Amino acid sequence: MRLLPVILVFFVGGFTELDFVKNVSAQQAFLNSISGNVTDESRSPIPDLQVELLNDMESVISRTKTDSFGLFVFRRLSTGIFQVRIQTYGTNYMGQTKRVQLERTRAFEQVDFVLSRQSTSTSASAGAVFVQEVPEPARKEYDRAAVFLVKTQQPKEAVAALKKAIELFPLYFDALELLGTEYVKQQDYEAAIPILTKAIEVNRRAYPSWYALSLAQHSLKNVPDAVEAMKRAITLNPKSANANLWMGMLLRQTGKFSEAEPFLKQADQIAESKSADTHWQLALLYNQTKRYKEAADELEIFLRVQPDSKDSELIKKLIQKLRQQSTAKQ
Repeated sequence: MRLLPVILVFFVGGFTELDFVKNVSAQQAFLNSISGNVTDESRSPIPDLQVELLNDMESVISRTKTDSFGLFVFRRLSTGIFQVRIQTYGTNYMGQTKRVQLERTRAFEQVDFVLSRQSTSTSASAGAVFVQEVPEPARKEYDRAAVFLVKTQQPKEAVAALKKAIELFPLYFDALELLGTEYVKQQDYEAAIPILTKAIEVNRRAYPSWYALSLAQHSLKNVPDAVEAMKRAITLNPKSANANLWMGMLLRQTGKFSEAEPFLKQADQIAESKSADTHWQLALLYNQTKRYKEAADELEIFLRVQPDSKDSELIKKLIQKLRQQSTAKQ
């Protein structure tokens, strides 16, 4: 999801592709690291969540998982601007993304995340319970895949085991859904789409499959298909903050501002105004529709939700500029 870099470019044009290229060419040392801790609101660690490191062009360059203490680390990094994204597939936590700027060599940045829970997030909690009689050999392959993914972090072996499970039982829904979502995590979107489509053919009430299918379609720039898949996800799980947020973003990107706003507001309500991502998207929408006061209000809320933003001073200047634009418009 496009977060801080996009809104900065959108409002002030402060970062350009030329600046990025110059920045990359200046990166010579790989002595930096970004580490962090992921906990819930009671400060209990959340293990086995996937953490992604993105560059300033929003391409995933590394992945890891939180350990049993909720800790993660990315080492041997250059200077530059990065994003750290917490993926929450298959959980009832709301994902988060934070921006980190490494300005010098031997920088060791700490970025902590406190994740809020949603009231519902999975197809089972949304009222869709799906039961299959699975042949034992296929189930054993699925169990092996789960171990590879969660305990030993061996995604290639996990994918091979899931493929074997599906070969043994082609309608194995759990294996299809897990393989499809794993492909999405690995950014192999073309491989993900037919697998997730098959999973949905087996179980049309599979919220995670519809949600992951929408992400894959969006990443391949199939926006209409992404919108339709996310509509189905929201129908199955209307209380998903993530799904409502993504739907609002998709509609905003296609210029359907009046349709996007209710979904973003619903996401904000479900998240109890604790989702920084939602406030970014609302700020973008309000700026695009020249509702400058509301855009400024959303940025102020963002700073309250994410006070440790590395760009807080720049955001404050953006807020002032938007206030001035609002006054001038009147």
